Amino acid sequence: MIRAAWRAALGLVPPKLGGRVFQSWVNVLAERRDPHEALRELFALDDHLQRELDRAAIRYDGGVHAKHRLTAYHDFFVDRVRSGERVLDVGCGKGELALDLAARAGARVVAVDVSRRYLAFARERSSHPQVEYLEADVLTWRPDERFDVVVLSNVLEHVERRVELLRTLVETARPERILLRVPVRTRHWHVPLRHELGLEHRSDPQHFVEYTDDDLVAELAEAGLEPTELVHAWGEIWAAARAH
Repeated sequence: MIRAAWRAALGLVPPKLGGRVFQSWVNVLAERRDPHEALRELFALDDHLQRELDRAAIRYDGGVHAKHRLTAYHDFFVDRVRSGERVLDVGCGKGELALDLAARAGARVVAVDVSRRYLAFARERSSHPQVEYLEADVLTWRPDERFDVVVLSNVLEHVERRVELLRTLVETARPERILLRVPVRTRHWHVPLRHELGLEHRSDPQHFVEYTDDDLVAELAEAGLEPTELVHAWGEIWAAARAH
């Protein structure tokens, strides 16, 4: 109710005037005598703005975040999968990557996620004859067949027992290689500053971890995996690995 009232009120304000008022407010925050509190308030404002940018970017591309298209991050996975290979997409979300692996790489994909809502979207928008979507918790679900490739795209950071998950996937899916993507901790100078200010500094509050190269290599080694490739782009690490 309060948000609706604010939207109605803001709808009466001319956009140019609203922009000037907003800029003036930001300037006042930035010029406060206490820079510590000024930074905390400005970061809170930026957090809200980033959330709204994400929502708008999803609407902009009809329900799929525009970053999938603009950063071309699927290419790393597609380029490393051969036609006819069996691929297990762990934590597939809305199925954007699973669809590309089937349509562009010619793979046969089993895509698993715990979210019923995401899977409903995937089955509607990312359907393909060579993609099977399964609702399951990857922390307890076990594949009953072998896969050539296991893909984890922005999944590991959401898992507390990551090494256990990786070991289980290696043992049960028996892949030739694992392809993954994780967020970089040293992506921006804002990260250590936010930490210093006592603010949330992860790119997503649901992340248990964010990585440096050394962190990722050490974690893969603990799981019995040897990285064969590390690629940096867009504040993330794409990696390929194989079992020892």
